[in-house]
Amino acid sequence: MKKIFGVMILLMGTTLVWAQHEAPAAAPHHGMKGANRLAFGLGHTQLSEGKLEDRTQWVPLASWSLNYDYWLSDKWAIGLQNDWILATFKVKHSGDELIERKNPIAVIPVAMYKFANRWSAVGGVGVEFSEGHNLALTRLGVEYGWHLPKNWEAGVAVVWDNKWNYYNSWGVAFTFSKIWPKKQLETEHH
Repeated sequence: MKKIFGVMILLMGTTLVWAQHEAPAAAPHHGMKGANRLAFGLGHTQLSEGKLEDRTQWVPLASWSLNYDYWLSDKWAIGLQNDWILATFKVKHSGDELIERKNPIAVIPVAMYKFANRWSAVGGVGVEFSEGHNLALTRLGVEYGWHLPKNWEAGVAVVWDNKWNYYNSWGVAFTFSKIWPKKQLETEHH
């Protein structure tokens, strides 16, 4: 577990250092207002109160994400984030009670704010669905994206989810996105 945590810290640190160096401008980047973005992510979700071998501990689990957002302006977007944890696991709740989560899927409507050139803050409230118990949750996070040619984007997302009155988790995902910018109508001025 310590090795996984160390690697994740190293990756985030490398990302932050790399973010300080701007690549030479190849072509002007489009504005995001009116754009649609679909993102696919591969990540790891860390559970704060997972049960392994009768011990409560942090548990790392593989996860996928599929997210959509619509940009209201160059700074603000609304979207839907969907995460799927690829495991069945147990979490501790209220003393010694355990609840089992079978491949839970979280669906979270979010608002996003681009606070710096490539950085966006994310916040929303949604539901994690799983057989037996559906849990309300609050999500907070940040995303960092690198624009690629032809309206593609590679990125990293770090999110924290609080399943109300149950457990917390945080996740790191590497994302690949397609952006469909709003078509710009050119007007001629005489």
